Amino acid sequence: MSQLSLFSADARPLRLGDLAGLLCGPARIARFGAGDTARISLHVSDPGRAAAVRAAAAPFGIPFELGERTCAGRELRTAYRRDLAGLARAWTGRDRRKTVPRGFQLDGTALRLWVLACGRADGRGGYVLPLDGAAPGTHDALIAATTRLGVPPARIVLPPCDACRERAAAASAAREGADRTAATDSDTDSDSGSDTVTATDTSSDTETETAAPSGPVRSTDPPASPGPVSSPPRTRPVPALVLTDGTTALDLPPLPREPAPAHCRSHHLALVPAAEPECPAAGPALRITGVRRLQRLVELVGPAPDDVDTAEWPRHWGRPRA
Repeated sequence: MSQLSLFSADARPLRLGDLAGLLCGPARIARFGAGDTARISLHVSDPGRAAAVRAAAAPFGIPFELGERTCAGRELRTAYRRDLAGLARAWTGRDRRKTVPRGFQLDGTALRLWVLACGRADGRGGYVLPLDGAAPGTHDALIAATTRLGVPPARIVLPPCDACRERAAAASAAREGADRTAATDSDTDSDSGSDTVTATDTSSDTETETAAPSGPVRSTDPPASPGPVSSPPRTRPVPALVLTDGTTALDLPPLPREPAPAHCRSHHLALVPAAEPECPAAGPALRITGVRRLQRLVELVGPAPDDVDTAEWPRHWGRPRA
């Protein structure tokens, strides 16, 4: 028996710590209250993968429930359980963030769960294992763990899904349209102010010309009153604030619009500006390439489950060994 088979999936009995393979990817574990209970949550891309993850977790006695649907698939989560508290303590640092335990050794069973949860082919002869973008402190440790297992990866960044890209493009176009509208309104107000000044000057000149006598003054006409002549007030634009570089405040581009504030559901108070939703499909990942590395990956994770598309499962195109 070769050394490789000692690390492959199904080479030893299952144990609860093998669920750490889910935490190697974007799955997260959260502790509740004093930390005596915890639960695991993750997103899967399709219903077949969700069924496969639930079937793989059944031998551990950990049922996964179906959660809300997102742009990247369906959420899976467990209930808060006492038997997950130990795994949560091992994978949670003092700052309550996910961390890789010291001395963590990746094997075929945990790697199979990682592949089952989120691994996929990249269409260019490589295989991608997504990481948790919210836990950058785990990336170097997981790179070292996969390298020790014989499948050294390269670090890449996955783009957002199509739905999130379209949503971001629409939001950007809406912001640009609002900025152009605001700039047009400000230019219109400035032009209307200049027209008002010109109209006032013209009317003043017309009144002066009408009041002037035409022709010689006859003795029968009453003498003109020597009182002071009052002219109507003229409207002047407000002087612009001159900046240090010689420009004025009117020359500056309009400020970008801030996002709408988030509101507390219980008190209806504005807390912080609402951030754009995080795309579960985007973020850092590990990419495994090469015939020998992919062949080793296939031997470690074993065959694909029935519910998973075989095109998304690791495979290699090298010649079989004699």
